[in-house]
Amino acid sequence: MRGLKDRIWDNIPSVKMPTLGKTVDIPVYVIHNSPDPEDYFFIFDFEQFVERSRSGMFVRPRLKVWAGRSDFARGAFARQFRESFSHEFEQARQANAKGREGGSGWLDWGLAAGSIPEAIGVFAAYVVLLVASSAGKVVWTALPIPRFLRGKSDAEKMESQIIETQSKVDAALAGLEITLHDDLHKHATRSGAKVSTTGMTKDDWPLPAFVTDHLTDRTSTSWW
Repeated sequence: MRGLKDRIWDNIPSVKMPTLGKTVDIPVYVIHNSPDPEDYFFIFDFEQFVERSRSGMFVRPRLKVWAGRSDFARGAFARQFRESFSHEFEQARQANAKGREGGSGWLDWGLAAGSIPEAIGVFAAYVVLLVASSAGKVVWTALPIPRFLRGKSDAEKMESQIIETQSKVDAALAGLEITLHDDLHKHATRSGAKVSTTGMTKDDWPLPAFVTDHLTDRTSTSWW
C-alpha cells in the first residue's frame, strides 16, 4: 500500500526550465575585512533582477563580481559564495512574495501552493546561480532537470538532486571571472597589505553608496 508521502510526491507538478530573455547583471561586491585574503563577505545587488522578476520576466542573470583582491582560495570562495547567495536569494524571494502583484519570474519559479518551498527554493537559487556564473555560455546541458519533482517517493532523492546541482555550481564559481575595483582594492589594502593589481579595471564607476556605507559590516547581505 502506498503511503501518504508517496502520493504527495506523485502530485507535485514537474518544474520546467524557463525560457530566458534579456541578460541582467547581478553586481556582487567582495569586501575584505583584514589583510587575510580569506577574510571577506559579500554584498549582492539584486535590484534589477528583483524588479524584472516582479514583472514576470525570466531574465538571464549574469554575475558581475567586483573585489579588491583575487588571491583567495577559489574552492572555499565557491562554497561561501553559494551559501551566501542562496540565503540572500531566499530573502529576496520572501520580500518579493510579500509585495508581488503578479508574474512568475525566477523568484516565484516552482514555489506554487502545495509545493515544498524550502527545498525547491534552494534548488531554484542554485539553478539561477549556475546560469548566472556561466556568463553567456551554453549551459542547458549542465542544468539539472528536476526529476525529483515527479514520481519520487523518497525525500533523499530530492536532496541528492540538490547536491548534484550544488557541485555543478561550485565548479562554475571556481572559474568565475573577478574584476578588481580600485576602491575595493584600497579598502582591502588599507592596512598595508601588498596585493597584485593584475586585472584592475581603469574605467569602473565609483562604488554605490549602499556599498560604501556597509564596507565594515562583516556580514553578507543583499540590496533590492
